Amino acid sequence: MDINALQTLLFVPANRPERFDKALASGADAIIIDLEDAVPAAEKDAASATLSGWLDKQAANSVLVRINGTGSPWFNQDSALCRSPAVAAIVVPKAEDPEALQELAHITEKPLLPFIESALAFTRLNDIAAAPGVARLLFGKLDLALDLGMDYPPPAGEPLDESAFLFARSQLVICSRIHGLAAPLDAIYTAIHDPKGLTAYIRQGMRLGCGGLLLIHPAQVAPARQALTPTSAQISWAKHILEAEQRVKGAVVAVSGNMVDTPVMARARRIMASVDDRLK
Repeated sequence: MDINALQTLLFVPANRPERFDKALASGADAIIIDLEDAVPAAEKDAASATLSGWLDKQAANSVLVRINGTGSPWFNQDSALCRSPAVAAIVVPKAEDPEALQELAHITEKPLLPFIESALAFTRLNDIAAAPGVARLLFGKLDLALDLGMDYPPPAGEPLDESAFLFARSQLVICSRIHGLAAPLDAIYTAIHDPKGLTAYIRQGMRLGCGGLLLIHPAQVAPARQALTPTSAQISWAKHILEAEQRVKGAVVAVSGNMVDTPVMARARRIMASVDDRLK
C-alpha cells in the first residue's frame, strides 16, 4: 500500500467485524478499522481480540488501524496488535506529543498517520510533522471544534459553513509541504447521503491543497472518487494550456484572454497526469 497515494479512506468500527470484508470491497483506496471513537469502552477488549484474529488472515499491508490514544488503558494492547503484517500504517488519534509518536513508530515499526485535532496539536504542528515515522497528517475537525468551543456542527437542516476551518486546513497543507509529506487528508463529511454536498466539500479541500479525505460510510465512496477526478472542464482547460505551451515552447502566452506562464503550465500537466493515473 502506497500511503502517499491514498485519497479515500473509509472508517469501519472494530466492533463490527461483519463489515470488514464489505469495506475492503467498497472501492475506497484503504480502510481504517477504528478501535477508538467507534467502539464503546465496554467492547474495546473484545473488538481488539476479534480484530487480531481477522488480521491474521489478511494480506500484508492491506489495512490501517486507528488505535486508542497514548494515555488510554488500551494503548499498549492496540500497539501490540498493530505489529501484525496486515497493518500498513497506524492512525493516531489526538496526536499532540512528537516524542510519543516517535516511540510508537519505534516499537511498532509502522508508518504513522497522526490526527491533528486540538489547539495544542496545531501549536506543535511542525514538530509532529517532523517526528520520525510520521507519514501523513489527518485533519480532525469535530474534535478541534469541540476543543475550541466552536459553534459547529450546526443543527440539522442548517447549512454547513466550513469557512471557520480554512486556516486550519491551510496550516496542514503548508506544513506537510515543508516537511516533504504527501498532501494531508481532509476531515470527514458528516452527511452520509448527500453526494452533492460531499462533492462541493471535497473540491473546496482540493482547492486548498488537500490530497483526499476520510469517509464514514460506503455510500460516500463512489461520489468521493468522482469528485477527486478532474472534471471535463478542467481536462479541456489543461489540454488548451498544453497545446499553447507546445506552440510557444514554454514561453509566456495568452490563452482565452488569460496569461499563462510556467506555474500554470505545470498545473495543466498535473491535471493530465492525474487523469492518466486514473486510467491505469
